[in-house]
Amino acid sequence: MALAYGNFHELSHQLRFLLFEIGIGLPQSSIDYFIAQAHKNALDRLQHSAVAEGIITAPIASHHVHDFIDQLQITLKHSNPESQFYQWSSIRDELDESIANDALAQAYKQRWNVQICNEAYQYDSLWSWINNNQTAHQAFLFLEQWGDQGHPDYPGFRAKMGFTRREVLQKSPEFQAKISLHWCALSKHKINTAPDSTNFNALIAREFPNEHKLWQEKLQFNHLNPQEYVPVPVHPWQWRNKLQIMCSQLTDCKSLILFPHHQTVMPSMSLDTMMPIDHSNTLIKLAVNVSTPDPSKTATSEEEQYNCAMVDWINSLLTKSDHYQNTLFLAHDLARLRVNSSSVSNYFQKELSVNLLQHPSSVIKAEQKIVPLMSLFANSPLSNKPLLVEIIMESGLTPINYFSQYCHTVLLGQLHLLLKYGVSLKAKPHNTLIIFSDHRPQGLILQSLEKIKVDYSPSFEESKKPDLPATSSIKSTSLDAIRTVFTHGTLQNNLGHWINCLKQQYSLGANQLWHIVYDVMQTVLNDLSMEIHPRLFCWQKHQLLHDIWQHQCLLTMRLKGDLSKDIYRAKLNPLNPCY
Repeated sequence: MALAYGNFHELSHQLRFLLFEIGIGLPQSSIDYFIAQAHKNALDRLQHSAVAEGIITAPIASHHVHDFIDQLQITLKHSNPESQFYQWSSIRDELDESIANDALAQAYKQRWNVQICNEAYQYDSLWSWINNNQTAHQAFLFLEQWGDQGHPDYPGFRAKMGFTRREVLQKSPEFQAKISLHWCALSKHKINTAPDSTNFNALIAREFPNEHKLWQEKLQFNHLNPQEYVPVPVHPWQWRNKLQIMCSQLTDCKSLILFPHHQTVMPSMSLDTMMPIDHSNTLIKLAVNVSTPDPSKTATSEEEQYNCAMVDWINSLLTKSDHYQNTLFLAHDLARLRVNSSSVSNYFQKELSVNLLQHPSSVIKAEQKIVPLMSLFANSPLSNKPLLVEIIMESGLTPINYFSQYCHTVLLGQLHLLLKYGVSLKAKPHNTLIIFSDHRPQGLILQSLEKIKVDYSPSFEESKKPDLPATSSIKSTSLDAIRTVFTHGTLQNNLGHWINCLKQQYSLGANQLWHIVYDVMQTVLNDLSMEIHPRLFCWQKHQLLHDIWQHQCLLTMRLKGDLSKDIYRAKLNPLNPCY
């Protein structure tokens, strides 16, 4: 039905040709199958999001995403006149791209999994193969790409608007992409660096000595003094589509010099974050805005500075508390740089910017492994079960005991930060990393935080916080706002995904699993009770276990075309029946 409705016959031929170009020859029937599966996935997500966000009260009978959007537009035209200004055309394009990219990803993953099975034929599980054949660094690179499944909820979860379909294959993690980054030489008189960050030039020279030496030699070959410039890695897509024109005045006066295809890296689940192939203590975050809607990408440069200052302060709290028995780490920016030139408008200056981030492997012990949260739910080609199930089996624990341990690991530090300091953190699922030791969860690493909320009310005055302006989105005097970030980032976007997986794989009830979360929260809260003002503690505990939750309405935000303003809708708190 799906293939007959839209232009999917043309798409089928295009995808078959693209896959053939990279050595994957498949019959047309296989391509049609992957497109049909991708379309069904997108339609199911669209139905779910529309109902969950209250856009419609019941599912719409439809067999095609275009028909669904048409019916939704007609329905809202009468009930919500504002909807005539929604971004309907953009949503259609995004869904079309997501379906095409998902079909490509399924076809590629099938071939990749066959290769893994051939290589790991002596092992019963993917997890055993990883542990016996890969270092922590190699496992991190592998899982960031093999485990990429796009956004966990959003209907256009595979869309990368701005990339052509060939570029999707060449530059996306799910296709084992390797990218040749350009390096630019930017005049030292045209840069803006964070005052509190490490010297950018010194850090990049230390972390990438071979590339830095070659960069210096290229400058000298052009009769230019390397001491007058700073190296700036640039994504090839960013250069071709934005910087080449935007920075033309800088290139004309030799304030910006391009050295193409200078460093080979691998894209991570965060499409703008590059992983050096050789062992390094840094990741490279670039300005590449081609992915699913991301409200965090609308942040101003000032807000980014406030965010970094707050991360540094929170890291000082974590250090003081010994990272809550080494269960919670924040990867922080080591150095940041962006262009500062009158020839480039303030709005576009962030397009030529780079952050050097702390590599997650720098915080773990030699025997530990780092696993991205979302890769846990990808099916292993060896067992045909989610990677999480394989890890639980290796641990020797029951699923209930294993989940209880994980809940304690996740909640210990974040509940203390919330109640003691009025701090709540939210990282996207693909920026949430889990530390495993002896097949058991030992800690979390949160990187590139999507949101930080800190309560500046008198209740939390005992700890000196960074001085931020009242306009900062980080600052808050609302306990409800702080708690919403905690419930959304920690309970819904972390533990909630575990619960969805465990209930499907082990036939466990969602209520039973949320009761485990409740029991662990009670234990952690009781241990913290002596440190918190009694009145504040009782109120926060009651609200955490009883108050309604908020569901972030990403589809509504995308339809309205304003990702800078969060839209939430009330939903039942699954901990409430346990209370």
